[in-house]
Amino acid sequence: MAGERTGQAVPFRLADLMKLDALWSVSTRKQDVRNLAFLHVAYSTLLRVSELARLRVRDISRAEDGRIILDVAWTKTIVQTGGLIKALSALSSRRLTKWIAAAGLAGEPDAFIFCPVHRSDKAIVNTERPMSTPALEEIFAQAWRAAGPVKPVKTNKNRYRGWSGHSARVGAAQDMAKKGIRWRKSCRKAPGKSPKR
Repeated sequence: MAGERTGQAVPFRLADLMKLDALWSVSTRKQDVRNLAFLHVAYSTLLRVSELARLRVRDISRAEDGRIILDVAWTKTIVQTGGLIKALSALSSRRLTKWIAAAGLAGEPDAFIFCPVHRSDKAIVNTERPMSTPALEEIFAQAWRAAGPVKPVKTNKNRYRGWSGHSARVGAAQDMAKKGIRWRKSCRKAPGKSPKR
């Protein structure tokens, strides 16, 4: 309306994820392990940052082949249908499994999956409050500094000078469109029923 256009986040594409995977998968720093797992989950699920923040260890189950299945109880647009089921790839499942082990989260079902890492390289297990949006946005900023494009990005209204919280959603959607995949919202659970996996 009135010729107003909104800015689009700089896309975080599969090639970007694989570039960071090569950089960070060899790191033993817990922050790098967490950040890589977070980016894998963000790209694979197309969830918003606020939705990723609320994922808990109890939301994880395994498919027969060992891949991780995430039970997303609530999203911005789906609040009463019982949530969504999101399946991770084998590689993304390995990266998330590595983070859970490194952080000591396996025996903490009520803990948020993505938690802060103290400068002493110890994960701060948290069951009360999820990481803030700015803290999770900082993961994208660190990723941009580590592996972002060499040439500057043309900004839209002085916004989006690098990857941000929406970048994984935008990039994954663009990758699917490029492959001709018709995207639909993930498998919704019927209330009170276990989903078929």
